[in-house]
Amino acid sequence: MKSAIVTFGIFLVSSLAAAAAPNDSAERNPRTAYFTTGDYQDLLWFPLDSQASIEAAFEALQKTYKVSRIWWRGGQDEIWGNQFVIRPENREFANIWKWWKYLAYEVVGTNRIAVKAAHDRGQEIWLTTGLFDNGSAADVGYVGFPYAVEDRARAEHPEWAPVNRFGTWRQGGPIEFAYPEARRALIETLTKYTVTGGYDGLAFLTYAENFSQRYEDEFGYSPPIVGEFQKRHGIDIRTQPFDKDVWSRLRGEYLTQFFRELRASLGKHQKQIAVCVDGHNPRLPTAWNFEGRPRTAGRIHFDLETWVKENLVDEINVYAPNTEKSIHDVEAVCKGTKTRLSVFQTRGPMPEGAPRIMFLATDIESGFDWENYVNYPDENIPLQPADALKNPDVLARRRLLTAVLKKKQSLTVRELAAAARDADLYVRRAAIKALAMFGDKSVIGVIESALVDQENSVRWQAALALADLSSTHVVESLLESAARDDSTFQFRFRALPEALKKLQAADKLGLPEKAVLAAQLTNANAEVREMVLHCFKVVGAPATPAIEAALLEIIRHDVSPNSRELALINMRSSFGATPTTLAAIRECMTGTDEAVQVRAASALAMLAARADAPREQREQGLVELAAFFRKYGDGCQRSDKDWGWREVGPGLLSFGDDGRAILNKMLADRDNMRLATLAWYVLYLPQGDKRGSITAEQDAEAHRNHPKIPIGLGRLGPED
Repeated sequence: MKSAIVTFGIFLVSSLAAAAAPNDSAERNPRTAYFTTGDYQDLLWFPLDSQASIEAAFEALQKTYKVSRIWWRGGQDEIWGNQFVIRPENREFANIWKWWKYLAYEVVGTNRIAVKAAHDRGQEIWLTTGLFDNGSAADVGYVGFPYAVEDRARAEHPEWAPVNRFGTWRQGGPIEFAYPEARRALIETLTKYTVTGGYDGLAFLTYAENFSQRYEDEFGYSPPIVGEFQKRHGIDIRTQPFDKDVWSRLRGEYLTQFFRELRASLGKHQKQIAVCVDGHNPRLPTAWNFEGRPRTAGRIHFDLETWVKENLVDEINVYAPNTEKSIHDVEAVCKGTKTRLSVFQTRGPMPEGAPRIMFLATDIESGFDWENYVNYPDENIPLQPADALKNPDVLARRRLLTAVLKKKQSLTVRELAAAARDADLYVRRAAIKALAMFGDKSVIGVIESALVDQENSVRWQAALALADLSSTHVVESLLESAARDDSTFQFRFRALPEALKKLQAADKLGLPEKAVLAAQLTNANAEVREMVLHCFKVVGAPATPAIEAALLEIIRHDVSPNSRELALINMRSSFGATPTTLAAIRECMTGTDEAVQVRAASALAMLAARADAPREQREQGLVELAAFFRKYGDGCQRSDKDWGWREVGPGLLSFGDDGRAILNKMLADRDNMRLATLAWYVLYLPQGDKRGSITAEQDAEAHRNHPKIPIGLGRLGPED
């Protein structure tokens, strides 16, 4: 869910490629705003985290943007928060999920607020979620291990995850729609949250956010598909050449059956269905921010003609980036049917009547109409009445401040200071940005007062502004706000580190300021300690005896495993391979928390495998890391047995030929088949925080080295 910035870039480029045209109107093309809600609530971008922020957004969408529908991805957050396994050992995402759940439905109730805000204004709101994004097994890569979440039903039924033709690797993200029980479980969940949430429809994104897929035909060889293909064509697709298009269409048949069953379920409640299709090949799932790379959902044929003929979906959306040909192809399929075409294209000409799906963000705060194209190269920001801040019309006040931010006109510091206390949060945010932009340090007190604003997004905007002004006691002010009981994850773990980075770039974050940070390492609030350790991870902890002592105390005694892991990272990065650091790492490798042990082993690899590491240190580290990896072999009962080896294995590889030789020796050990199999995964099926691409031929060659698979094929899983 952390792809919003990249995605926005795709939509923006796509939109600007087709310049605004006279027919770019809400009357010709009804407008839908797409909110990837979790990203807005994580990144320092556009606020959607309170009743005030959501109502302000929806009011602007209705009045100035003429938006009649919202695609709200916050519904996905509620499904995942309730129905998914959230793995606490992925520390970063575990913290984010606490925040998302707090907002979506546990305390603030942003989803309920959004539904009511839309309906109060006569707008539709659709739950938006990933059709193929049901989380992943723990050993799939993406922002560290274990993979943060997985649908509980999928985790309890691993056979429901699409498998490769060797039976050795299961896909992250989708369920295999060939299993009726899997379809039924997903439909029950989607129906429940669409209906009880009060949404008007269900919109499907069709990519998956993980790095398991390495080539497009890698997965889709589950027994029902293998059996049906062999029944129809007499070919075993696991061992014999076959027609990939025929196979893709067979997989698509099961997806079509899913839509039949979903339509029957949602139809009882008069809920509509939309599906996004690839903007270049609309009969395939969409790509995930990586053009030219394998689509993360795999190759599943979208039988648009059948969907339309049987009225299985109400809307087929041509996702961005897209081509004119793809849009026209889908338009032709939908013509004369009950199914409509829509296009994910924020700007530019489109077929008449087709809903326009728009990616909107901070421009909503401007007070201007959409046709002013705020933040685009051709934006139109006319001069505003100088006394607009006195206007009871909040849009007039917003427009004036936008003109100030765009340097079209100016206001006095006194006027901006007054605006920073306005009743409207958009006005307050804009005024704070403007005060920082002018660089007048006399307004620091005004901005500091905004650190206790009732709105989280105003507080974090003030934090960034104070960093831009670099006041004398800025770190103290920021920490005081961060330590408040009503402070938030977004302020502590996003705004504060960003503010400190700004100060560091301006050469305003020296030892005295970092000492102020370090003083909070003993704070009674575990989240504050984690926050400071995270900040030091970003800006670097001073290599002083006091810091070393504080980090060691946390490593040895802190109740928070996240704090202990972050302290380890800071010891490694700030002090290097000193005897004290290495002793602390080794102590953690034998501690009681097995996830912390893994992070300690990774830290040891980073230090001992360095090219400049002393030979004795390198050799000892390699021996210790190999011994640690062997713990995952036959009979392993570790709590991290499903994923810990994914972190330790690459540590062995970081030793180069020496580490590879040890793994190959493990691979050849037929007396410990689990160890041999895991060594094979590390060597031949790596996973990490990068997209990997190989060919089917390279994959087959890698499998020739699998300890359980002879030159032919086997049907084994990682758990074996």
